[in-house]
Amino acid sequence: MYNQAIWKKRIYSKMTTRSITITCVLAILLAIITLVGIDHYGRNSRVIGQTGTIQAQNIGKRLVDSPADAYHIWRDAGYQGRTIVYVADRWESFDPGELIPIQFFRAYPLQLYNTARLLENEYLNGTTLLYVASMNNIIRKIVAVMPENEVGRLAVAARSSKDYRVSSKEVFVSRQGFPRWYTTGVNYTYAGEPVLLFIGASYFKSADPKDLYRQISASGMQMDSIILCNEMGKNSVSSGEIAKLAKFAQLIGVVL
Repeated sequence: MYNQAIWKKRIYSKMTTRSITITCVLAILLAIITLVGIDHYGRNSRVIGQTGTIQAQNIGKRLVDSPADAYHIWRDAGYQGRTIVYVADRWESFDPGELIPIQFFRAYPLQLYNTARLLENEYLNGTTLLYVASMNNIIRKIVAVMPENEVGRLAVAARSSKDYRVSSKEVFVSRQGFPRWYTTGVNYTYAGEPVLLFIGASYFKSADPKDLYRQISASGMQMDSIILCNEMGKNSVSSGEIAKLAKFAQLIGVVL
């Protein structure tokens, strides 16, 4: 009887482990399918406001404290299927699967379809901002403008991915169906589609506000929303970077 009980326990343990593995794989596949669908659907359902260059005064320009504030502005404006140009000092990686509670796996498939709303309500922060915005169909394409040393670091990291491209001007990488492009302010090339522009104070750790202003102006970038973010709560952001962001705000006509 004792041996039989041990045998049953081992069988149950193997089944439980297998079930969790299967549900984890299904969750990842669901995320990939969702993001592929977002790109296809987003291109056909883009919501764009009144556009202009960075000098224009007829576009939305806001200075906010946190990335969550930026997300709520995009959501409330009804933006969908957009390209975002994300300017910051560093790309913060995380594993999306770690954000989904184990009870959601057990209740698959019904509860996993609520993942996008769960992420918005419970896990929205500076690290997850772009992923949450993608899952909720606000953005479908990300171009990250970062310092040269960070783009170099990402070029090395990209080589561990199955889907990547590295050139002298940019790095492309896609993980779990989540694509992004990395480049520097000098190498950024405007693709012709009006963008959402997000600029974090952290970028000015090694950059000058006037240089970034000249680079964006020279690119011919068209946009309908500019969010300048103090990135409050981010340990790497100092009062010096926030002061530089305020100078950039003045350059583009944001009233402080």
